[in-house]
Amino acid sequence: MNILLRILRQAAIVGAISAVAYVAIFFVLCKVKVGENALVYRTSDVYNLKGGNTYRKFKEYDPATRYDVIVIGSSHAYRGYDPAIFNEAGISMYNLGTSAQTPINTYAILKEYTTKENTGLIVLDCYENAMAMEGLESTADMSQNITSDAAVLRMFSAIRDPRILNMFTIRKLMANEPAAYVDSFYVDAGFSTKTDSVKGEIDYGLDLTLELGERQPEYLVKCIRYCQEQGIPIVLVTHPLPKASNRPRHDAFHAVIDSVASVTGTGYIDYAFDHGLPLNDRNHYYDHNHFNRAGVGIFNPKLIGDLRGRGYLTK
Repeated sequence: MNILLRILRQAAIVGAISAVAYVAIFFVLCKVKVGENALVYRTSDVYNLKGGNTYRKFKEYDPATRYDVIVIGSSHAYRGYDPAIFNEAGISMYNLGTSAQTPINTYAILKEYTTKENTGLIVLDCYENAMAMEGLESTADMSQNITSDAAVLRMFSAIRDPRILNMFTIRKLMANEPAAYVDSFYVDAGFSTKTDSVKGEIDYGLDLTLELGERQPEYLVKCIRYCQEQGIPIVLVTHPLPKASNRPRHDAFHAVIDSVASVTGTGYIDYAFDHGLPLNDRNHYYDHNHFNRAGVGIFNPKLIGDLRGRGYLTK
């Protein structure tokens, strides 16, 4: 017993020394600057600077304010759904979409930021490229830019990548630092947009097959179940894709999302190709899959009308 206690005591001492050394190293890396930014950002390209669309939208978002609609998802979400168009239709909307956001990330945001009291309807944008990721890229962005420590730790526990612990350490050590950059395309209420249209040749990934992140369908179900438990209506949406996109790959994706919707009793509206809208691959997108402002202006009124027609919106 004495030997065991001695081993445990020594292990505790080593652990404490290691923890102090770890924090000390990151303190130096975060406080010493090379050029305009901290040295820590030179150690790995996985660490994100504070700033941009995510930083501003979560600073502006007030959980005490009730919105008729919260849009959530990847860059398709924050570039494809304009709160101003919803407002013109008499519907208050806030966009909590972020770059490369996967269902693992979405679940953490839903848990920490949405309740029955502040959310009338969740529109969760589903896009195959976002669900093909493991969630580290999105976590790198949100670890520096969202306001909830709990949400970041929830992502850490789900993804289990030790680099997220480093991200959280950087977050705490850089908490009082201002944003390092701004998103010049940010408009309002979480929405960013571009007016450019497609220029030059575009790679639509026609040779790609569907490979989803291992746990993303599981976490999509968790997102839906959370909303159902809270009494928050939720609908899954895929916004229109360029006609030149990889249709077989999307058909396989549609089957996955449709299966999730069926199992959970959730609606799924897939506008990818069968939408009847006068959309042009070059005039209404600024790259291989993101809407420009003109494309958003065509799609959003159609979505609002369909949400009303299906009973998701009563206004």
